[in-house]
Amino acid sequence: MLDGISIPTLHAALNGLAERKTAISDDISNVNTPYFHARRVDFEDQLRSAVRNGQDPASVTPSTFYTTDPVGLTENNVDLTAETLLGVDTQLRYELVLRATGDRFSILRSAAKGV
Repeated sequence: MLDGISIPTLHAALNGLAERKTAISDDISNVNTPYFHARRVDFEDQLRSAVRNGQDPASVTPSTFYTTDPVGLTENNVDLTAETLLGVDTQLRYELVLRATGDRFSILRSAAKGV
């Protein structure tokens, strides 16, 4: 699935996922803070477009925006269940990309040893 993906692309994906993990952590830690609004981080479409169009993946910067989810009595819109699920999904994606990055470096290391 991730064969042939360049290291800069994997690096950009790790950066985007790390930023998403930070936003999720902030959201969860502020679940009871009045007037706090949850954030989302988007980068996948930009990264996909950059790779498809032959652009430098390192130029992709994640965009962070506030959600428009309904707010509660305290004007806080953090949904702990949704944030937890998003956190698990993001962590699994991060681990997958990290493993793919390690595999790419293993291939390069093997190639360098053979020279």
